Order: sequence, then C-alpha cells, then structure tokens
Amino acid sequence: KAEDKKEEEKKEEAPPLELEKDEPTGGKKAAALKEKVGFQLCDCTLNVVPALGGRVLTPLTDGGLQYLVAGARANVGVKSGRYLFEAKIVEMMASTEPATGTPRNAPMPRQVLKVGVVAEGAPLFLGETDASISFDSEGFTVCEKKRESNGKRIARGQTVGVLINLDPKSQNKNTVSLFLDGVRATQPVALPEAMVGKTLFPVVNFKNITVHTNFGSDPLAQLPFTCRTMQQMDSKDAVVAPGGGPGKDGKYDVLFPIGLPDEATFDWLDDFLAKNPTYCELSDRAIIKWAESSGMHRPSVNSWKNSNDKPDVNFGIPMMDDFSVRRVLNAVVATQPRNYVVMEVKSNLIQAERQEVLKRFSPALFKRVAHVVMGEPNDEFKKMQLEKLLQEKQEKAMMKWKAKQAEMKRKKEMDERQKALMEMKKKADETRKKVADEAKKKAQAALKKVQSETRKAEAKKKAEEAGEEYVEEEDAEEEPKEEEDVKVEVKEEEEKKADEMEVDEEDGPPEVELTEEEQKMWFRPPAVGGTGDLAAGVLNLSFGKFSIPEPSEGFDDIRFDWQGAEASKAYLHKWVVERKRTSRIEELEPGDWFLKKNQEWMKLFADWQAKHRTFKNSPAQKAKELAAKKRKDAGEEDVADEDAVDDSELQNVVDVNDTGKGEPLYKDFTFEDWALLQLRYELHLLQIAFKKDVADPERAGVHDTHMAFYYTKYFKKTLNLKAFTVSDNTELTMLVKDAIGWGADEKVLTSLLEDDAEPSVCLKMSEEHRRERQRRIDAGDETARLKFLPAAISQPSKALAFAPAGPAGVPMGALGGAPAGAFRPPLGNPAAKQWGGKGAIHPQMGGFGCKGGKGAW
Repeated sequence: KAEDKKEEEKKEEAPPLELEKDEPTGGKKAAALKEKVGFQLCDCTLNVVPALGGRVLTPLTDGGLQYLVAGARANVGVKSGRYLFEAKIVEMMASTEPATGTPRNAPMPRQVLKVGVVAEGAPLFLGETDASISFDSEGFTVCEKKRESNGKRIARGQTVGVLINLDPKSQNKNTVSLFLDGVRATQPVALPEAMVGKTLFPVVNFKNITVHTNFGSDPLAQLPFTCRTMQQMDSKDAVVAPGGGPGKDGKYDVLFPIGLPDEATFDWLDDFLAKNPTYCELSDRAIIKWAESSGMHRPSVNSWKNSNDKPDVNFGIPMMDDFSVRRVLNAVVATQPRNYVVMEVKSNLIQAERQEVLKRFSPALFKRVAHVVMGEPNDEFKKMQLEKLLQEKQEKAMMKWKAKQAEMKRKKEMDERQKALMEMKKKADETRKKVADEAKKKAQAALKKVQSETRKAEAKKKAEEAGEEYVEEEDAEEEPKEEEDVKVEVKEEEEKKADEMEVDEEDGPPEVELTEEEQKMWFRPPAVGGTGDLAAGVLNLSFGKFSIPEPSEGFDDIRFDWQGAEASKAYLHKWVVERKRTSRIEELEPGDWFLKKNQEWMKLFADWQAKHRTFKNSPAQKAKELAAKKRKDAGEEDVADEDAVDDSELQNVVDVNDTGKGEPLYKDFTFEDWALLQLRYELHLLQIAFKKDVADPERAGVHDTHMAFYYTKYFKKTLNLKAFTVSDNTELTMLVKDAIGWGADEKVLTSLLEDDAEPSVCLKMSEEHRRERQRRIDAGDETARLKFLPAAISQPSKALAFAPAGPAGVPMGALGGAPAGAFRPPLGNPAAKQWGGKGAIHPQMGGFGCKGGKGAW
C-alpha cells in the first residue's frame, strides 16, 4: 500500500505533458523574412547602448539613470505562427550611489530583467497596461497587470526563451510560454482579451544588467521540440515596425515646437507623437513618466512652482529630484542618431535659450526644425480640443453625480438604521408594558382573593354567633376586559413612498453638453486649481522675451502648422501686449528718480506734520480753540474764521505753510486728511515712477489686480484697504478721485495731475475735500464723516533703503531721524487719542522717535 501511495504521488507531481509539437518539415515553403530582426534606437529608451550588432544591450547607470528601467522593443512583430526569441544576463552591474548611501525610496530590486511581449501600439514598459505579458528575474509572471509568482527565478548565465504561439492549429494557440535553459518554466499563459488578434512584439526591460538577446537562426538552448526563431519567420507571419531612420538628406529631425503657454502645446505634441511614434520626446515631463514606469512613486504636487513645462519633482531620490538625469541625457542624445522633439514651452519661445539648445545637435547629423503652432488651429485640432473639453466636463459631472448618489445612499442607510432602532425600542416598550400589566393583574387577583376569604370568614363568624347556619356565597366572576394589544404596524406602503422620494430625480448618469461659449473656444483651458504649462512667476519674468524663430538663428527649416509667419507674429504680439497689461513684473525695482522723489516727499510730509503740531500747540491757537469751545457750550453761534483762505483763492495759495498771520493751510487737518494727502501723492508718484522704470509704451500703467503689489514694491509698505474702510481699489481711488482714476478700457491706474505736480497740489486738494466734507457734516449728512483705522498711514518697513545718511549718520526723514519739531503729540493730547498712537501721526510705529517697527534641454 505504501508503494502504491508513493507511485500515486509521483504521478501527481509529474509535469503535464508537453503539448507543443515539432515544427513540421517539408511542404511548400513560404517567403522568408528579409529584414534583420533586432532593435532600432527609436524603439529603445535613451539609456540603452546597443553593442555587437545590437545583440548585446547595456544600460547607462550614471546621474540617476541607475534607477530607470531600460527598455527595447524588437523591430519585427508576430501576427501568426509560432516563434521563439531568447535573452541572457551576461553581467550584473553595481550601480553608482551617492555618498550618503542608497536612497530609501530607490526602487527595488537594484538589478532586474523582464522579458515578454506587448501588443502593437502598447507602451515600451512591460506590465504597464493590459496589452502585455512578461516574466521577470524575481520569478513572477505579469499578465493583465496582475503579478503572480511562477517560482522560477532567472539567474545570470541562464538562457531565457520566450515562445510566442499564435498558430491557430496548435493546442496552445494564443499563448506565451517561458523556458529556462531549454526547460519549460511555466505553463502557457493565455493572451488577455486586449492582445488577442493583435501583432505581438518581443520586449526586453532591464536595469543595471547587460543583456544578450538572440533572434537568430540557432537557439542558444534547444527546446524539447523543434521551433523556429524570430529570424526564421515567414514574411506572411511578420509585421515590420516603421523605421526611424534619417530623411532623404541623410539627417535626423530635431523638432522644436513653438507654442504659447496654456494653448494646447502639449496636446499638439501628444497628437504628433501618436502619428509619429518614431520620434522621441525630450522633456522633464517625459523623464517623470519614465521614472514612474520604473517603479518610482511621485506624491501629488501642489507647489506654486509646479508646471507642465517644469514639473516639481519629489521622488525622495536626490539624483532624480535635482534632475541629474537631464544633464546626463543632454550629453547622450546628440550622439544617438534618432528623431527628437525638444519640448520646452518657455525655452523654445526665447531666442537665446533656443540657440543654446541648437548647439547640442550637429547640423551634419540633424536637421533642426522650428515647428510653430500658434494662432487659430485647424478644424481637426479644434474638434479634438472640444472632444477633450467635453470629456473632462463629463468626468466632472460623473464624479459629482456619484458623490451625490453615495451621499443619498449613506443617508438612506442611516435612516434605515434609525428606523430599526425605533422599532426595537417600541417592541421593548411593549414587552415591558405587557409584563407590568400581567404583574398588576396577578396582584389584583391576589388582593381580591384575600378580600373574599376575609369577607367569608367574617360572615361565617356572624352566622355562628347568631346560631344560624352559614351558607357560603359564591364570588361573582368579573368578565375580563380585553385589552387592545398595542402593536407597531410597519406601513410598507408609506416607507416605499418615502424611499421613492429619496431616489434621485435623474434616471441615470448626467449627460453634459458644451455651452455656446465653450464651443467657440480654440483651446481647452487649464482646470481650476490644475497645473498650467508655466508657473505664474516664470511666465511673468519671461513672456516679454517671447519671439518666433528667424532663419538667422540657425534653424534648417521653420514650419508654420496653423497660420503663416506674419499671422503668427501678429498673434504673438497681440498676446504679449495683453499679457503686459495684466501681468506684473516680479523683477521690477524702483529707479533713482523715484528714490529721490520719495525721499523728498517723506521729508516734506514730516515737516508739514511738525509745523501742524507746532501750530496746534501755540498759545494763540489754544486760546482761539478755548473761546470756540465756550461759545459752543453756551449755545452761541460759531464765529467765522476771518484768517481762513476763501475757497475761490485756495488754489492760488503760494505758501501752504503760511497763508497769513502764520497759519498753515492744513491747520484743520485731522488724521483722515493726512491719510488722504499721502494716498493722493503716493498713487500719483507710483504711476509716474512705474512708467519711467518700465520704459515700455505697451505697458499703459499699473493694472488694478497688481496695484497692491507695486505699492509694496515701491514704498516698502502695505496698502491696507480695510484701514480706509473700502473693499476694493476702485472704492479706494474714489476717495481721491480728484487726483487718481482708472483707464476706462484697460483698467490701469491713471493720474489726473501733471507729471511734475508738486506735493502742495495734493495738499490743496486735500484741504478742498476737507472743507466740502465738513459742509456736508454741518448740514447733517453723516455719510460724509470719515473713520479710518490707524493703519491708513503706515511707515515703510525698510525706510533706510530710500534715504541717504544725514549729518549724524541718520537718514533724513527716516523713522529714527525726524526733523526738529516733528509731530510728537503727548499721550494726553486729544489728537494722540483720536489717532490711537503714542503721540504720533503714525501710531502703529510708535511715533517718529521710535527705533523702527517689527535649466533646459
């Protein structure tokens, strides 16, 4: 019995019978394949170095390339029949690591080999889609993106054979098998649905190893059956991939797409590569996609500097994050004869950067072509853009609909749980009530029995005492009262109605359509919160240098895909002008003219405040104010100020510091008047200085959206709208509309004053405005009363940068160097309390006497 059991176990452990048959001999021979089976550079990753006629493949392993999987696809595919190709690991390479050691996030294993097949049109990397089958050196089979162990590791020196069986007469038709040293290592793997009926191309993926491949007539390891190799294919069973060879002039193409940011430049590139698969994309985007295909994880990026042109990399691997890979590839691509597309949105638009890249490609080997895609696209491209826009819109609607359905389902389940709990509670209440009723009935019955027995005993005793015969009376039986059972009836019809009310009114997923405005779009806009082609800061710094290539730059050809040369140049010029109007200049710095004017203004502003302080504290003025107060308390009419300048003569005042009898024109200024004076002149100064420093007639002035930015850039302080109790720039400038306004069409800041207007002009306007405002208040119009916050007058945080040093090394007019007699009201002064500071017109700064406040391809 033991021997029989062992025999049965041996039979169970015996491998299945080999169903593959020997290659038939004799008969009519089909035409043999003429092309040599091997690898073309256009079907290899950039780190593959072919040797020995393409039979040996070695990867580059420097500057981060040691982390990237190398891939090579054969130039001939199988569409029918049964054929073999082989591979062998001939060298295991030790990758170069940084001095800090192997990065924690480096993909494992360090050395790997994958062999398999992909369907025509599928990516070069095995296991990335459903259209591939692969076997790797770790002993795994990957089919339909599912990785399962086959228990057969691939060691160095072993011959790896991959058998592609598309023979309809074979029992193993539509399968792929793995053999090691001629011995079957796996059972035939059936082709997934995505690969059935398609041409299959042999593919080798490897990392940090040297691979020997064999497509020739003689197998390196004989299989249990005779089988033809790829090179022995019948021509009717083969499909030759398009070659990526040179053009008629013997040169390879290097294309430079020239397109504007966020105008579908990358969509154009994707469409071009789909139609021209032999071209290789050179871009940071391509490197990141390659890294992700090599097993590296890139977390979601929300950085301000992230863009399609220059993605923000965060793999956690130093040589990947600093784009050392790009620097190595820069030296490699010029030595590999193949067709390239240099995809750099910004660099391709700037002449100096274009010419720098051109130097890397020898004119003897490459034809350097600028491909301009600018202006109105052709109908085919516009249709593609609308289809993508509709698809994105449909996906968003589906996500919203699914979220709504999930929320409704959650609420329904919650309601059902709540109903179940209520049902349980009602049943428990009923049970408790029933038990209580039964206990009550038993107690009542017992009480009645006791009462009956007591009554009978008393009756019997009375009868005996009377000498009478006792006759026992029967107790009258009370008819039991039938209590209605309280039951919880589940009204199914009502619940169904409630459920129907909760069901979404829509029968199915929503169907979206493009609006009339969207149908007129040439390019689909970037998603809200999505990634644009260029980071905002990069775009603002560079768009002024955008240009269309000229023949003198060294291009062999300049092609215009959508519009001609003149139309494209006009389109670019219009785009740049519009961008100048709405974008801000990050690198702009105040010029000498502004620094001088602003220094003079700061000193003059401090002098006026000091004189105002001196005047207010003079005995004569104090006596006048005291007399006015007494008249007001006595109910007498206020006496007109005989020394005040008449309204009609206000603009003719020559000396604003002395209008007569030593009174300054600004003698009645309050905090709000000083704030409006400063606002008038500084916005005027900002507009004039901006035009001078930019020196670009196409920039009309400071745009509304960037006024706060430029104000801070020039005056080194914040323009606080809330301090002026307004909500936007338009409301702010309405406070000083006599001096500052906005361009009707371009929404840019404009000054109504002469360019050389003196600050005294703004002071006179402020006094005129103050008088008008006071008249309205006196007439009972409280809306004319201004109530600014202390921050309406602010000090520059870096005032020292504006001012030359004074005699004692202190900048004149700066925070610590106020002129003699500067405005320093004491803490008890009503003005100090009104303005909220420690005795200064700049309360938040603590007074004038304070020490100051807090690479391309």
